[in-house]
Amino acid sequence: MLPKICQFYLTLRCNATCEFCDFWSESKYQEDDKYKEAPTDKILSVLEELKDRGVEELRITGGEPLLYDNLPHVLGKARQLDLKTILITNCILYAERSKEIQGMVDQLFFSLDYPYPEKHNRSRGRSVFNKLIRSIEAATHLKEDPAILYTVTRDSILYLPETIEFCEKFNINLFLNPVYDFSGTQGFNPDSVAYLKYYGRRKNVFVNLAMLEFIKNRGNNLAWPRCRASQNVVTLLPSGQTVSPCFFNQEGRQGKNVACSSCMRWPYMVPSFSSGFDKYRFFDWYSKYIWKQRKKPAAVRKGS
Repeated sequence: MLPKICQFYLTLRCNATCEFCDFWSESKYQEDDKYKEAPTDKILSVLEELKDRGVEELRITGGEPLLYDNLPHVLGKARQLDLKTILITNCILYAERSKEIQGMVDQLFFSLDYPYPEKHNRSRGRSVFNKLIRSIEAATHLKEDPAILYTVTRDSILYLPETIEFCEKFNINLFLNPVYDFSGTQGFNPDSVAYLKYYGRRKNVFVNLAMLEFIKNRGNNLAWPRCRASQNVVTLLPSGQTVSPCFFNQEGRQGKNVACSSCMRWPYMVPSFSSGFDKYRFFDWYSKYIWKQRKKPAAVRKGS
């Protein structure tokens, strides 16, 4: 049985207004009780239950997780339970809260949409580019090992060479994250996929070849769904409630509902690739294997 991942939407509050996300604009996320944050004690109790259910990895997202005041308590509990932790942040609050969570995150991702201040700030709806720079500096000072999670769209793909240069300047790894749409594909063409593959060969750049193959095939097919979210991912809402098969298709049929058409929601699809025996499983395994072989050790990246 495969280890399970918990996709934990710790809070749906956000301090940015990203152009590709609707959490900040949809009223249902502010009005529905299941999206309201539970007391921290309840969340800590739920984490213990997740461990009993075979969860080994806790991916903390949102909203913006650093808006959650008791985030160190959650991370501390995860560490106590020996859960691997992954945290994704927009960096608006990281520099000022970095010492609170120092050494408590196994994989730290800083979101980037464009390598230029004016374009990144426009995409995020706030002046955040300089905060990203300060976050990298703060993390480096604390001997943390952050990586850039680059949101690849039909527009931002044009700036991939500059983004790689940006990451090389700060000696930081780059993870390419093709954006997923809530109602179908984003229109990446074969040339775009080839472009991502080409730059994915760079030493400090990671791209999952299974994702690119899935994009080529236009995402999840309702007739022959590739989604295995129910088997591989536990979705935890801010209220502490768990839903299945995923956040976007709560209590529906795995891979077969309208929301599943052309789905490329990577927090669910990438874990799904590890189930079954097909080209996606091979490409997923191969990508991760090659990355482990070629990436620099953390100590080298930190300059120690």
